[in-house]
Amino acid sequence: MPTTAMNPAASIFPPSSGVPLFKPGAVDKYFQRYQSFGYNPSSETSVLKTFKRLAISQGWSEGRRREEKGKFQTAVDVEFTERVGSGFALEDWQRLAKVIGIEPLPGSITQCRKMIEKENINIYHILHAYRRATEVMSIEDVEACKGITRFRNVAELKRYTQKHKMYYRKEYAKGSVLKGLLRRLK
Repeated sequence: MPTTAMNPAASIFPPSSGVPLFKPGAVDKYFQRYQSFGYNPSSETSVLKTFKRLAISQGWSEGRRREEKGKFQTAVDVEFTERVGSGFALEDWQRLAKVIGIEPLPGSITQCRKMIEKENINIYHILHAYRRATEVMSIEDVEACKGITRFRNVAELKRYTQKHKMYYRKEYAKGSVLKGLLRRLK
């Protein structure tokens, strides 16, 4: 039975083979609300850079930008959960572990969560990997995504996140998988 990008059970990678699974998600719907922006959903689009371009194109004040950033991050949480999974299925956790390069693959949700929580990864890298997903037939075929940087420690992640302004605020993370990836950076 074929899977879809919005189905968390969908497999991902390798990017050079398989059927692209991209379908517009919650982030794309957020951008499409601004018709004058002329947004076209794409699996290659950096959602954070697109938000920055949207803010400039709309001429938002700093206050309005903060308000809209909250709405945007809520959309990111929804899309992250739709694409990665809610955290209630072992397959979701195992797929994420493989995508970020954890080997050997843990055999339980608890083991997966513990291994993933040790990683220092920017959330937006993971979302972009899932937006570029292609269908594969089994979890064994999932490969680590080269576009996801695994930082050696929180200090490295913090420097990268600050440099690129790729923050994700804790209060917008509702999905359990997403919460496990958050780190205190300020």
